[in-house]
Amino acid sequence: MKAALLKSYGGIEQFEIGDIPTPKPGAGEVLIKIEASAVNPFDLILRQGFMAQYIPLPLPAVLGGDAAGTVSEIGEGVTGFAVGDRVVADFSANGKGAHAEFGLVPATSVAKLPTALTFEQGAALVKAGLTGRQTVDALGIKAGDRVLISGALGSVGRAAIQYIHQIGAKPVAGVRPERLNEAQELAGEALDITVPAESPTFDYAISAAAPVAANLIGHVKDGGQIASIVPVPEGANTDKRVIIHELYHRTDAATLDAVLDAAARGALVIPISHSFQLEEIGAAQNAVAAGAQGKVVLKH
Repeated sequence: MKAALLKSYGGIEQFEIGDIPTPKPGAGEVLIKIEASAVNPFDLILRQGFMAQYIPLPLPAVLGGDAAGTVSEIGEGVTGFAVGDRVVADFSANGKGAHAEFGLVPATSVAKLPTALTFEQGAALVKAGLTGRQTVDALGIKAGDRVLISGALGSVGRAAIQYIHQIGAKPVAGVRPERLNEAQELAGEALDITVPAESPTFDYAISAAAPVAANLIGHVKDGGQIASIVPVPEGANTDKRVIIHELYHRTDAATLDAVLDAAARGALVIPISHSFQLEEIGAAQNAVAAGAQGKVVLKH
């Protein structure tokens, strides 16, 4: 099968399109004919070797954590899926990822893609949708709560805002001043997160933008809670006055079903800013590195 292979850690020149054996599904696994995959900032970190000590990749490696396509083959014991089903899948960072013609994943990492969504839309929803909902769940948000979200116009922020609205809570988008109008339209309320808080007014916050993480902490009251997917700035919470939950996305098919349902109903939209062919993986990663305002996807 055709795949975008990372030959060695380094720059985008380390990618080449090559042929590798098509995997066969074992018990509990699903083989997917991939039609689209997403490129995430974490892929760039893996490519450059910054995580090699913790996640050593078997080189040449295939990157890519989010995919959409059709079920090609199912392994023993798999129920609920049939060959030809349109699906999305959440891939592990193990060097056997989604930037290939076919991908093999546990059935527990797969969800059916509603007909209202394209493959590109499906691929854009996987990790962003899961992470956005999981940040909200980590805080135990309930109806009426007011929640500040930094990075609110990013993919994770948008997914969190949609879920907060669904719960009946009140999201407040923390964004740069030039994006206040757009953020207010999305969330209903917005503030300039680049300006330090005069006094903390929030019990809950979601930190999804590293450059303003310290400012966001300053908006949260003593004893308040933050769900953070970005590093906590050194010295920003040394007195532990705020409870910070450092989160990493986890695979959860039921949550992914809920994300896809929201998107199919039009309640959740993750914009796609760039669409490339699989062979253009280097250009796609460069677009992510340049700060693309939306998801970057590869069409296979």
